Amino acid sequence: MGVSITFKNKQVFMDTLSKILDLLHFNSTFYFATNFNAPWSIEVPTYSNVARFHYITQGHCWVTIAGTEEPQKLSVGDLIIIPHGISHILSDLPNSPPITLDQAFTKANYHGEGIFHFGKDATNHDTQLVCGHFAFDEQYQHPLVDFLPQHIVLNENDGTGFSWLKDSLRFMAHVAKANQVGSLATIKRLSEIIFIQAIRFWHETEHSQQGFIAALHDPQLSKGLKAFHSDFSSDWSVEKLAEASCMSRSLFSDRFKQYLQLSPMQYVTHWRMQNAQQLLNESKLSIEQISTNVGYESIASFSKAFKRTVGKNPGEYRRHVQTQCLTPH
Repeated sequence: MGVSITFKNKQVFMDTLSKILDLLHFNSTFYFATNFNAPWSIEVPTYSNVARFHYITQGHCWVTIAGTEEPQKLSVGDLIIIPHGISHILSDLPNSPPITLDQAFTKANYHGEGIFHFGKDATNHDTQLVCGHFAFDEQYQHPLVDFLPQHIVLNENDGTGFSWLKDSLRFMAHVAKANQVGSLATIKRLSEIIFIQAIRFWHETEHSQQGFIAALHDPQLSKGLKAFHSDFSSDWSVEKLAEASCMSRSLFSDRFKQYLQLSPMQYVTHWRMQNAQQLLNESKLSIEQISTNVGYESIASFSKAFKRTVGKNPGEYRRHVQTQCLTPH
């Protein structure tokens, strides 16, 4: 059975995930609204560190995801999220030979503005989609994304918990096409909510017992995770995390590892190093200051943990990032 969560726990859930998405530099890109008239079949290429989404507003389409055997039919009201940027084919019929997305843009003379029309003359039976992606900075990683499945499909008829998502997606499409002042900020915040609520709704539907979402749904474990993420530089130990979760040390450790396949202190170190990377990338703080900011009393212990996790010591990492920024792309 899934675990129902109270309003207070939902706020813990949202607050904790928002902190993680901020560090991952979560951002939304609205690609286009489409108008596809049969016959059509388009292959969307692999793109690392993104979660692509397609929302069906009219008609239907088939989705074939690389590595899966059977095409899947999507109808009006369906939302598919492909969390790991895997190549996939959108088509009017299963197994239709595709052309690439770039070829489709060229054929349709589409340059990124307005509706992406593709196919023969428009009819009342055209397939219409809202397409885009949620991007994550490739320098950062988190179990939140790692544990998501190859794809998530949700439908507005799945229950009242999804009905608001339909309106949110349509509003995001309207804002993106209107291109008014503040559109980008609105899309970013709205897409963050859409992404969080979509994967939460998926978890509740599937009753998943692994991953970061499952851990945040645990009414005890979520308390410790919130306490840690609210002040991750404090002197945390397994005992203190367990105490914040109102659990015994052994039960906390066992349940934590069951959800995340990491020990509590492995997760603590991982999160601190992710924040250290961000500070090395984006601030002018000294390594000693960064060491203190992420919870280490000595540069030596910080440097050792950083190199073990990232593969370079902090100074090497910062120089590498600066060199990349100066190199023409």
